[in-house]
Amino acid sequence: MTDLATARTLHVVAPESLRAWFRHFVQNGAGTDILHIGTDPSVPAAVIVARMRETGATLAVFHSSHETLLRDCALAAMLRSLGYAVLAQSAFAARLGVDKFRMRSFLQRSGLSSLPWWLPGDVAAATPPEATVVVKARSGTQSAGIRLATLRTAAPSDGEFCELYADGTEYSVMVYRDDAGDATLPPVWKGTVSRDLVPPWRRLRLCPAPAQDHELDETLRARGLRTAVAARSAGWVEVEFLVTAAGTPHVLEINPRVAGTMRIASLAAGVLPFGMHRTPAIRGHLAAVRYAAEVPHDGPAVIDPVRSIYSTSRLTLAAHSYRDLAATLSEVTGGPADAALARLAASEDRAGPAVASAASQR
Repeated sequence: MTDLATARTLHVVAPESLRAWFRHFVQNGAGTDILHIGTDPSVPAAVIVARMRETGATLAVFHSSHETLLRDCALAAMLRSLGYAVLAQSAFAARLGVDKFRMRSFLQRSGLSSLPWWLPGDVAAATPPEATVVVKARSGTQSAGIRLATLRTAAPSDGEFCELYADGTEYSVMVYRDDAGDATLPPVWKGTVSRDLVPPWRRLRLCPAPAQDHELDETLRARGLRTAVAARSAGWVEVEFLVTAAGTPHVLEINPRVAGTMRIASLAAGVLPFGMHRTPAIRGHLAAVRYAAEVPHDGPAVIDPVRSIYSTSRLTLAAHSYRDLAATLSEVTGGPADAALARLAASEDRAGPAVASAASQR
């Protein structure tokens, strides 16, 4: 049986967006190689096998995108049939990840969300007809194509469904699972939802959550882990939450792939997320040891691991205080820091940083 912690590893990376920064977030060193295979659905297993033979790798670790979940499950099965050890997302979780009809049924069946939702054939008879709903695509990702409507006006197509709109605050929890145990990263705060449907990746995101609510932190982590277990996930999965004003958490979606909050959460926790199989002692609910922030970015790419600055379509950075975060953000963008982050920096000047004390209480 392969010892995963010491096995020579080939990381098989699908998302094109990871090319610039993946190597800075992987457990590097002797016995680690990286193969970027992209999202072409017809990539043959022979390409991976040839690289494994060339490098002497005995373990393949897959890092999938939304588009490649099913492809990568098939490639992983082929490699296993050839005798290689493989870490890849489970077929059950992958099918949930690419089909939101299946995902919503799973969430309600598992008692993880009580937000009502309707398939196209059910909308005409749904009540009350003036209820506000979000219309979503069955296979969409990154909030593509979503729109706000009422049940009466929604008219979803065969490839869409309706979900009841609710006000609240959005969070994400990254959960990791393998044979050595489970781990969660600090919940990522993604701001409040609004009727203009600005997606979370177009808003300021912070980790840890700015309110430092330890009870909510524990609830989200526990619910995230419960969701990952129920989904039979392997490796990383992102669990997205909506927490209502009454404090009720609803699981909105699960993303059993490399997710947009991976970078900010791992920077806050101070861990290298790609290659967790090499560090079986790093498990449990991992505390935040730094503050991390992320904002949309359309300027030049910046990869500065020494200063913990990474920019692609989003600018992600980490520091030991909100004040340092705000200052670095202004430096990189050439403009003022996000207003909410500036307020946190000003508040910190009065009260002092809280990350260290928050971590010590877990």
